[in-house]
Amino acid sequence: MQFERFLLNDVLIDTKKMRVKTAGQWTPIEHKQLALLRLLIHKAPEPVTRDEIIEQLWPNLIVSDNSVSQLIVQLRKVLGDTSKKPLFIKTVPKIGYQCIATFSHTPTLIEKSKTPNKHIPLHWMMSGVAFGFCLALVLLFDWKGDGDAQKIDYISRITSAPGAEVQLSFSPNGRYLAYSQIVSGSSQFDLAVYDLQTQTSHTVKSSGYSEQFPAWSADGNWLVYYRLGPFGCEVRALSVNNAIELWRLNKEVHLLECDGAHEPEKIIWYSKDSLLVNRAMSGEKALVKYDTFIDEHGQFELRESQILHGVQHYDVFGDKLLYSDTNDEVFKSGVNFEREATERVDLGSKISKPYFGLTESEVVSLNGDLQLHAEEQKTASIYKPYGKITELAIGRGSGHLAHTEGTAEVNLYLFNRNKAEFQAISSNSRVDTLASISSDGMQLAYVSTAPRVDPQIDHVEVWIKHRLKASPSLLTKMPKSDQPRFLLFSSDGEYLAILSEANTLYITNVFAKTPVAVVKENSSLRDIHWADDGKSIFYQTTESGERQYWRYDVGSAGNYLLADNSKSQLPLSKKNISFDGFLLSLKQYLFEVLEGQVSLDQLSSSIDLYRPAVHKNGIYYVIKQGHQLSLYNFNSFIQKNEFVADIGLHLYNMNVDLGLSTTEDGNQIILNRVENLEMDIVLHKFAQP
Repeated sequence: MQFERFLLNDVLIDTKKMRVKTAGQWTPIEHKQLALLRLLIHKAPEPVTRDEIIEQLWPNLIVSDNSVSQLIVQLRKVLGDTSKKPLFIKTVPKIGYQCIATFSHTPTLIEKSKTPNKHIPLHWMMSGVAFGFCLALVLLFDWKGDGDAQKIDYISRITSAPGAEVQLSFSPNGRYLAYSQIVSGSSQFDLAVYDLQTQTSHTVKSSGYSEQFPAWSADGNWLVYYRLGPFGCEVRALSVNNAIELWRLNKEVHLLECDGAHEPEKIIWYSKDSLLVNRAMSGEKALVKYDTFIDEHGQFELRESQILHGVQHYDVFGDKLLYSDTNDEVFKSGVNFEREATERVDLGSKISKPYFGLTESEVVSLNGDLQLHAEEQKTASIYKPYGKITELAIGRGSGHLAHTEGTAEVNLYLFNRNKAEFQAISSNSRVDTLASISSDGMQLAYVSTAPRVDPQIDHVEVWIKHRLKASPSLLTKMPKSDQPRFLLFSSDGEYLAILSEANTLYITNVFAKTPVAVVKENSSLRDIHWADDGKSIFYQTTESGERQYWRYDVGSAGNYLLADNSKSQLPLSKKNISFDGFLLSLKQYLFEVLEGQVSLDQLSSSIDLYRPAVHKNGIYYVIKQGHQLSLYNFNSFIQKNEFVADIGLHLYNMNVDLGLSTTEDGNQIILNRVENLEMDIVLHKFAQP
């Protein structure tokens, strides 16, 4: 193959930019995959043996046949091919693989111009000129609307070790990318820096403590990070104004004390005199601004100057601040938090993690894929990942964009208080969340999604398992655009209520498996709970400013307006997250009854991470201390807080719903575990306009 761009059947391969275009969409292709494709094309129509593939692609290495099989599977996926009906790569039994696709190079402009002269009527020629002129105008004004390829160019993955590389931060000049890394089997993060100029990674901190969330000073001379130990947490700054090989030996200075019970949050040191920290305060997230000083001994001094409450995620560009609130609404203001300068940014949908692009007028967001929002232009998808993207960083000094990409297993476990043991109840191949167990423990329902992005899968699945059956069964499917956010069994276990993201309430008979929409897309829908007999469900809506209370009867499939509020005296065990202030009430109740055993901030952040479960004799809840997760039960009957079990580690926020569900008597508990975290860093560069 002597061409930088060529066609394989109808698939365009761009070897220079390491990408493949299928069905109008560009997809990145790895070096190994492209090398295998080159080998297959070069040998065609002859098959290539497995031994030859190993010899060519893994010289002087001992590699199993499984490595070849996996590489073939990955290459087929990139090309949109299958083993059952191959159009590109055919398996030749007991020999190897054969390229059966048609290879052709894309014509150059010179070749396109070498067409035979024909006698074309004048009026045809003039029509063609007019049509071409109109087409050029359309392209001129509309080419930015959907052109994925014009936005960013894929470069490569820059990490591939087992484990996770996360929490990214570019240096001000764009040369260095700092990140936290954790190897498989470890419980502590190290600090590393990738040098884009030499294309090498350097570990700058590996102390046995967990060092996380690196950030650079505005002048690039300091690297700030969290250091978490078993007895405390602090924010430190490492001097980095010399050769990168010496950074690990440089002096460190103390900046701030922090609470190890909380997840470390993003720091941006945006000017010589000021830095921003996202942290928990009084049970909610807030953005705190610190003024920075250097005393006569060369030590840093930080003074808290301003607080902006409710900030979940933020980014800074110059003196501009971009942030999202608890409702995933996006706002733009100045870094001095001026209320009069704050404006809402309409991005077409709710965004939990907005970032400034290369300019102040651009916003990059994570919404399954990477999306670019530019003023007066159509939102464009600029990269469709193979795994899940959880965060990104933009090096405006160099025009680079880096993001995490990978997977984690989110599995469901049953913990039986009588046996004191965990039992896996869901598949490792899916992400299983929002579990709900029936009051008698006989039925379990949960939402299951694919762990990797697949454009062919446009739905999520709701599965149900009976305790006396070996395997779960599919209950129903729902579109990704309106997936479930809450499941609730009736008291008799015959029906499952499903509340969607768009606030549509469905009732599904677990035997008929046909969902019925009770209320459709009503933003005021709340306070959903079943009647004691399981034959009716109650809910509240608001019409013209007036609250209305309803009962849906599953027998007659009818909605009935009630005269008064039938749920006013409901006990806490009958309430759920559809009730206004439910989680806040839980936090306040637990904080009071625990009498200071756990701080409000620690309790609040832990409950935000893991949804508690209420039963007739108490509340199950999870407390996070460092990376360790521990399950507790506050027994309201005897007014005692009980340690139940350690349930694992929480190393990194994968942006999935984690929670508990329990039977009425509290003997059986369903919980999530995040396991086998694998995250790599992918590097792109913004294309020249």
